[in-house]
Amino acid sequence: EACRQHAEIHLSIDGANARYLEAERRHNYTTPKSFLELINFYKGILTKRRLAVENNQERLEKGLEIMEQVQTKVDGLKEDLQIQMVQVAEKVAATNLLIEQVTDESEKAAVEEAKAKVEADSTNKLAQDAAEIKAVADGELAEALPAMKAAQEAVDCLTKPAIQELKNLGKPPPACVDVTKAVLIMLK
Repeated sequence: EACRQHAEIHLSIDGANARYLEAERRHNYTTPKSFLELINFYKGILTKRRLAVENNQERLEKGLEIMEQVQTKVDGLKEDLQIQMVQVAEKVAATNLLIEQVTDESEKAAVEEAKAKVEADSTNKLAQDAAEIKAVADGELAEALPAMKAAQEAVDCLTKPAIQELKNLGKPPPACVDVTKAVLIMLK
């Protein structure tokens, strides 16, 4: 096809040469050398175009390879993202469960704290009552201690023969029985 076109171009120059002669009054000749120069010119243009096409083809192929690599990486990242999204969802669910447990435990702790406060209040009241009873008992003890010391001193003066004499009494007088009971109470 290209050869036929070159031949037609070479032959059509004759008409152009005739018009050139009429317009410029100069001769222009078509020689086999000019035909070969036309073919060389065509080959040069063809070579440049082929190189340009090959360069563009290489660039496109490299671009496609890069796009395939990027697509592969994007697919891998999508898979990783899906895995991470599942993990995040699991962690969110675990966190929500933990929050619920903490909330429940906080509510239980608040109830227990309220019970403990009530118990502490009642214990404090009992401690105050016990302190008051102790104060009263300490007061009574302070009053009874001098009498007890006096009774102990009186008991210390008892001797064994005096106790045997008391034993020998068949029916002791009532005053003696009362004193003996008091001494027994104090010894306990």
